[in-house]
Amino acid sequence: MSCSQTLFVTGGTLRGRMTDPSASHPESHELFEYPPRFPANLQQDSRQVSGISVQRHLRSHFVAKFGQTTYPWSTCMWPVDRTSPDQPTVWIRGRERTVLGRRRIGRGDYFLLERIGSARRERYMAFDRNTSPGGDFFQVQIFPDGPAAEHQLRLFRRLKDDSFPRIHQWHRHGGNLEVVTSWVEGISLAEYFKHLREGRRPAVDPGHAVRLIYGLANAVSKLHHKQQVAHGDIQPANVIITSHPSRLVLIDFGSAWTTQSTVDRPDGDGYNLCYTAPELQSGLPTNGFLADQFSVSVLLYELLTGKTPYGGLGGKAGRPEFAAKTRNSLVPPSATSSGVRGLPRSLRESVDRLAARGLALDPNQRYPQRHAWLDDLYQVSTQFRIPPRLTHGEEFLTRVIHWFAALRTPR
Repeated sequence: MSCSQTLFVTGGTLRGRMTDPSASHPESHELFEYPPRFPANLQQDSRQVSGISVQRHLRSHFVAKFGQTTYPWSTCMWPVDRTSPDQPTVWIRGRERTVLGRRRIGRGDYFLLERIGSARRERYMAFDRNTSPGGDFFQVQIFPDGPAAEHQLRLFRRLKDDSFPRIHQWHRHGGNLEVVTSWVEGISLAEYFKHLREGRRPAVDPGHAVRLIYGLANAVSKLHHKQQVAHGDIQPANVIITSHPSRLVLIDFGSAWTTQSTVDRPDGDGYNLCYTAPELQSGLPTNGFLADQFSVSVLLYELLTGKTPYGGLGGKAGRPEFAAKTRNSLVPPSATSSGVRGLPRSLRESVDRLAARGLALDPNQRYPQRHAWLDDLYQVSTQFRIPPRLTHGEEFLTRVIHWFAALRTPR
C-alpha cells in the first residue's frame, strides 16, 4: 500500500496510523502514538518531521517507507488532530485538513475531506497525494450498488469531454459503487448566490451573466447532442462557477439519464423543484433538452435579478395547483433588475425576450432546437460588446446636440 512520506509531531508525540500490507483486508490499520526523543524545537505544535528523523527515532517494528529504506511495516497517513485524538487530519499543501475517511479506489488512495453538494447524494471532495508531486483534488461519489449504479457508471463513461468531470477510477466495495471523477476548482453557484444575497459580492453585470449562461448552454447542448444525455437536475448546488477563466461547469450527474431513457426515469430521483421544468415534475414523458433549457433559464433569471422567476416558485409555477394563478405572471428581468433596466432599450428588450422564452411553462413555447437557443444567446451576448443602436428619435436628438456643440466650438 502506498503511504505518505511525512509524519508529524503533536505536543511532543508522534501520532499516525499504521497499515499491515500483508493483512487479509488491505485497509486494516490501528492508531499508534510513539513518544520519540525529538529535539525540543520539534515538540511545539504540529511540525513536519523529515524521513531521516523518522528513520533515526522510530523503532524497527513500525512501518515506514522513506527513500530506499524499508521497514517490515509501513507507517503512514495522517497525524491526529490536536484537539480530538479520534479525529484524523492530513497536511495538504501547507494546510491541515480534517479527514472524514479514506478510500482505496482502483490505483488511487483518497482522503475524503469534505462532503459536498446536495444532502441527497454521497459526494466528497477528496485528495490523492500520489498522482503528482503536490497531489491532486478529486470528487468521490458513492452510489448504492444495483441497476441504477450500473446506469450511472455507463453514463460517466460517456462524458469524454473537457466540459464535464471525467471518470478516473471506480470499484465496488461494501455494497456500493465508488466513482472518482476530476475536481472542478471554484465555488458552487448556490454559495455564490448566498454571497450575493448577503452583500458580500456585487451584483452580477448583465453582460457577464449572459456570457456565463451562453457557455453553460453550449455545454448542455453538447451533452444532449454528442453524449445523448439529459442532465435533469441543473440547479445552483450542481453548478460550479470557476475563475481564470470564469465559466459555469456541471458537476452532479446523479439524476442524469440517456435521452432514450429520460421518459422512464424511476421515482425517487432528486431534484430542486424551483429549478426543474414543470413537465418533469408532472411525471409525463419529457423532452430532456427542453427540460434542461428551462433549468438553465432559471439560472439566467437569478443571475440577472437575484430572484427566482414566477414570484419565487420557479418550475413549481407550472404545477396544477399554481397554474391558474401564475399563467402570464412572469415579471421580466428589466422590471426587477436595475442593471438590466439601465441597458439600451433594444438590448433590454432582447434580454427580456430571451429569458421569457426559455422560462415558458409550456415546453412547446421554448426554443425547439439547440441552434435557435444558442443563436439567440450569442446574439444577445454580442450586443453587449457593440455600440447600442439608436431609435430615429434618439438619432435626431444626437444630431441636434452635435450641431449645437459645433456652433459653440471656436474655429
